[in-house]
Amino acid sequence: MTSTRARTAASLLAMLTCLSAIGTVQGQSGVWLDNPQPVAWNTPGATIPSTPTAAGAVDARCRSAARPPQLAEDKQVTARGWELAGSYQGGWPIVVIRATAGYDGMCRPRQYQDFVFVRGVFAGTLSPQPMDSRTDGALAQVSFQGAKQLTADYARYATADALCCPSRTTTVTFEIAIDNPMVRAVSASTSDTPPPAPSPPPPPAPTAPPASSLPSELTGKWQLVKFEGGGTILRPPDRSKYTLEFAADGRLNARVDCNQGRGTWTSPGSNVIAFGAMAMTRARCSPDSLHDRFLRQAGNIRSYEIRDGHLFLVLMGDGGNYEFEPIRRK
Repeated sequence: MTSTRARTAASLLAMLTCLSAIGTVQGQSGVWLDNPQPVAWNTPGATIPSTPTAAGAVDARCRSAARPPQLAEDKQVTARGWELAGSYQGGWPIVVIRATAGYDGMCRPRQYQDFVFVRGVFAGTLSPQPMDSRTDGALAQVSFQGAKQLTADYARYATADALCCPSRTTTVTFEIAIDNPMVRAVSASTSDTPPPAPSPPPPPAPTAPPASSLPSELTGKWQLVKFEGGGTILRPPDRSKYTLEFAADGRLNARVDCNQGRGTWTSPGSNVIAFGAMAMTRARCSPDSLHDRFLRQAGNIRSYEIRDGHLFLVLMGDGGNYEFEPIRRK
């Protein structure tokens, strides 16, 4: 009896110790962001860190959604035990790859990290330690500012914040050494995040134009596969949240992440497409989505192509294109 009690007490102590440690790590993961000039943690010639041990069992369905290695840099990361999470980002000689050690119950990355490469050489990470989704210090979005600089936005949670909505965001500016590759945080600034606005119902659709000459090959519903342009390839985490539905009468229904809209479309010439005014809901979507980019560039779409059953909406000049796959054709 005594030995049984002793084993039980030891097990409880071990569990409490483990839970305490996890809470400490999560609670302190964003502390480094409070310093306006973060302490450097990357060094030239460093090796890619090995994957940490993620707590808890991983649902096989989460693991099956991991991106397979495509680049030489991907293979360097996976060779150290990491699983690729989402699309890579690239521009100039820089590639940023997100990878994770595990997942939470909603298949969000746990103990993940963003790795920076310059001309194929590892230049460092964008956090001094791995991060968990929906915790203080979680990295949300990376933006390139040129060949030698990028910025990254991190979620900052207060004690009373809901998991969906951190009340602050810290933006860190990183400088990138090209000749002796290394990424270094040079400044950090924190600002309040506006509270999310309620999502109103979609407004009434504008009057549709005459449909006498609209191409039937476009009619139907399409979902976004990827954006490609300027050396960058971006893929939506969930294709079903980015859809366009072209009606034969010239009406257009759209979903752009957490917002919905109605508008019109015309095709005044061969492979030419033009969008009329779009009435959209105005909810605040996730900061790491393609929502803002898509809405900003919608007015620059001038033509379309159908290749191998996919729809390509082409931006004017060499601005790139949005590739869609069919969901339902009419």
